[in-house]
Amino acid sequence: MYKDKLLMAAVAGISLGVSLPEASAAEKKDEISCWGVNSCGSSAKCAVEADDLAAFKALLGEKEYTAKFGKSAVHSCGAPDAKCGASMKILNWTTTTAAECKTKGGYVIDAKDGKKVAKKA
Repeated sequence: MYKDKLLMAAVAGISLGVSLPEASAAEKKDEISCWGVNSCGSSAKCAVEADDLAAFKALLGEKEYTAKFGKSAVHSCGAPDAKCGASMKILNWTTTTAAECKTKGGYVIDAKDGKKVAKKA
């Protein structure tokens, strides 16, 4: 009887996993790298390059950039700066939808003629 219950629980778990909806292609297509809205922890992504920081300095100006993201540094995955975000004055990005990025007051970076340009989402 114990084996029967265990088997039924396993089958139910597998069935549940199969029936959960996967993110649709449209939802994935709308995902962008949203800058300046992530918090510390797993929401922060990695790899911030010097030209990313320069794009934000150009957009915000030196004074506002320093006030918002003054502790930012170039970093790659796994670096201490890759783990925190705007609340710690560290510029980083996370993946969101364009609408969510705009709602949160985030920024996006576009590459124009080989140069990165930051703008409000």
